[in-house]
Amino acid sequence: MKKLLLSGLVALIMVLSLFAQQPGRKQISSTGRAKNIVDRISQTVVFTKQQKEDIIAIYMKYYDDVHAQKAFHDASKLESLEKSRDAKVGKLLNNPKLYKQYQDAVKEIKTQFEQRQQRKP
Repeated sequence: MKKLLLSGLVALIMVLSLFAQQPGRKQISSTGRAKNIVDRISQTVVFTKQQKEDIIAIYMKYYDDVHAQKAFHDASKLESLEKSRDAKVGKLLNNPKLYKQYQDAVKEIKTQFEQRQQRKP
């Protein structure tokens, strides 16, 4: 009886640890994440090929910095990194109208992300 109870407890712990790790969720590298987000932005904003490559590099650096500083847990650090990233993109685009379109696209993506996060259980 004790062995059965003990083995059931061990099995329960193993199952719970598997759910905690979210095995079906894959991790995306900074490069993949940067390409995905810039592709989504470029659906509404028209970049030259060189601008797109440079923006991908800016986003890769941003995601590396977020991960290195663990800024995803600290809103003030994250906001600082976002401002720095957007300033670099603004300087690169060198066109107020295009930069405004970029900001609107980023704001829309961020809103969609927040809505998805609220729907998760």
